[in-house]
Amino acid sequence: MNPLLENKIRDKLASYLLGEVSLEDFKDWFVPASWNVDHSNNRAAINMVYEIELRLAEYSNGYWSEDELKQLLRPLVVDYLEIGYDNINAMDSVARVELYPLLSVSFGI
Repeated sequence: MNPLLENKIRDKLASYLLGEVSLEDFKDWFVPASWNVDHSNNRAAINMVYEIELRLAEYSNGYWSEDELKQLLRPLVVDYLEIGYDNINAMDSVARVELYPLLSVSFGI
């Protein structure tokens, strides 16, 4: 998986967290998009995909409500910032479109 796909996953996840797409729509996109990520050399992408898969499995097994699932997934996108995003306060600075890591920024979440 390349960094562009890693960013696409974060973007789609942000769309779900913001309520722009349903959980089912996100999963329908995520499963084929992340297929074979373990064959990539991108450790960050692999860890992110596995984290999402774990949380989805826990949700499917009734360990979390959907609101709790969203709270668990938020850290995967909340530390990324889109340059030029119109409403930077939406969902506490969730990334949209192009994502750039902020290595030492805390949003107090």
